[in-house]
Amino acid sequence: MTELSRYNGLAITLHWAMALGVLFMIGSGLYMVNADIPKADQFKLYQIHKAAGVVMLVAFVLRLLTRSFSTPPSLPMNIPEAEQRLAKLGHFGLYFLLFLLPFSGWIMVSASPFGLPTFVFVDWIKWPHIPGIARNKEIEALANTVHWYGFIVLVVFVVTHVGAVVWHRKKQGVRLIERMWWKR
Repeated sequence: MTELSRYNGLAITLHWAMALGVLFMIGSGLYMVNADIPKADQFKLYQIHKAAGVVMLVAFVLRLLTRSFSTPPSLPMNIPEAEQRLAKLGHFGLYFLLFLLPFSGWIMVSASPFGLPTFVFVDWIKWPHIPGIARNKEIEALANTVHWYGFIVLVVFVVTHVGAVVWHRKKQGVRLIERMWWKR
């Protein structure tokens, strides 16, 4: 596999870091709203989830900048054109959702009637609230709805993304994973 058919090291690192981040956010989000745990533990988990959301938003911006300043490799020629268009649409959808979820979470926290701050890396960095929406229950409810349905759509996109990689390997013998993995 040539250098031109692979992503660069920074893109690969950000891809896998965000993949792990998405798994963490899905797991922590489901657990914090569904588990029967003491309120103090639930509060701590919300704080960790919010801080991780900020990290995901920053990682998304870095990933977008990396994508803007480097050319991603072309898909292999033996992937039909229609599937290549679907892949581009799927990647656009993933990028949109990787922005939408942390941003809707930030709106939710900023509009919350509790007004609790978000600290990233324990007490090192206090992440600001979005101005002008403090204690606005309507905006909070809308952001909550967007966050929930965005989560469901993200899960579908991630499963489809992984499924496409597996499908192309099994049906067409195309090893897409090597494009997004470090050299041996």
